[in-house]
Amino acid sequence: MSTEARRAGRRDFAGLWASYGLSNLGDGLVVIMLPLTALTLTSSPGLVAGVRWAQTMPYVLCTLAIGVLIDRVERSRLIRWAHLARVVALVLLALALAGEVAPLVTLYTVAFLLGTAELVADLGTTAVLPMMVARDRLDGANSRLESTRSSLNEFVGPPLGGLLVAVGAVFATLSAAGLYLVAAGAMLLLRRRYDPRPGAATAPAAKPRIRDELTEGLRYLRGHRLLRNLALMVCVMAAAWSGWSAVLVLYAVSPGPMGLSGTAYGLLLTALALGGVLGSLMAGPIRRALGTRNLLAVDVVTGVVMLATPVFTTQPWLVGAATFLGGVGSGLWNVTVVTLRQQLVPDELLGRVSSASRLIGWGGMPLGAAVAGVLAQTVGPRPVFALGALACAALLIPFLRVIREDAIRAAVASRATRDE
Repeated sequence: MSTEARRAGRRDFAGLWASYGLSNLGDGLVVIMLPLTALTLTSSPGLVAGVRWAQTMPYVLCTLAIGVLIDRVERSRLIRWAHLARVVALVLLALALAGEVAPLVTLYTVAFLLGTAELVADLGTTAVLPMMVARDRLDGANSRLESTRSSLNEFVGPPLGGLLVAVGAVFATLSAAGLYLVAAGAMLLLRRRYDPRPGAATAPAAKPRIRDELTEGLRYLRGHRLLRNLALMVCVMAAAWSGWSAVLVLYAVSPGPMGLSGTAYGLLLTALALGGVLGSLMAGPIRRALGTRNLLAVDVVTGVVMLATPVFTTQPWLVGAATFLGGVGSGLWNVTVVTLRQQLVPDELLGRVSSASRLIGWGGMPLGAAVAGVLAQTVGPRPVFALGALACAALLIPFLRVIREDAIRAAVASRATRDE
């Protein structure tokens, strides 16, 4: 990458970073706004947990198609349109809530649309980053993005969302829409084109069949042992985390056992954000000190602690401390695995391989949310936490057997050699 290209990449990264931060603040509002709004519309635990199920169903239904789209079109424009789609969805929800016209059905529909647009924006950001930033600087760039996501999505957003919902669900909905609108505007600061297609800047290339493109990312992932195993691990952990997220509001918010207010629940979730910020900022140094394998093992252990703690106590400070540890592990994992994928996968395939990884990894989310909803409806939320903790603890056995530090280093070195 030339000096001029690096300078242009830094300038455009600033615009991408601003857009990513604003959209994640919107996500932070949405993550608490949707379940709290559902609580005002229904008292059914299953229907409240179903909001999370609707928001995560795109991870199964839409991910591969989104990966093809990311590898077919100019990526910065696609991210901008994803933000604008969320603006439209939230305005429609605000109108439904204000007019009391099928608000619960609309809430589920909008949750699905928001989940789809979030996938487009997140996968697009992951794919565009290596086109802006040199590969030896990806760790730092991903740390900045992940710490920003944790700060705004999980630290600032949830308590702010709780306060806004206390003012009114319509007001909170329109506030989130405004943030996505500004995030779309920030993408206009990018001056370069980020089109992954070879020769796209000069002449349109012949497009392969969509069916072949849909499966290409899965084929690449299947043939890459390291990335495949990490995706399978994420599937289990994502299902457990999704179940935890789906029913925590029932456990924490009065009349749940913890007895918190909506605003206090938002503050509880800030512990996750604080841990995520710390973990993402420390990912690079810890990776160099402990190695990639041991760093990833830390996330599994902290996840077990976070999921298991509500089984044994309703004390907010203990649940908050465990949630903080879970956030630390999550921040470490997210930065490390995203950087690995960007270092190992060619730019023209990154959208499809990332989407295939997301399909397998995050495909467990709707299943986790659905199981959590059924368990919460029948026996309460505590078994959801226990089941998730046991599933993540069981991961340590295959993890320690199949993930090896020497294999990770060899894969990164091999890809770097091919790029030279």
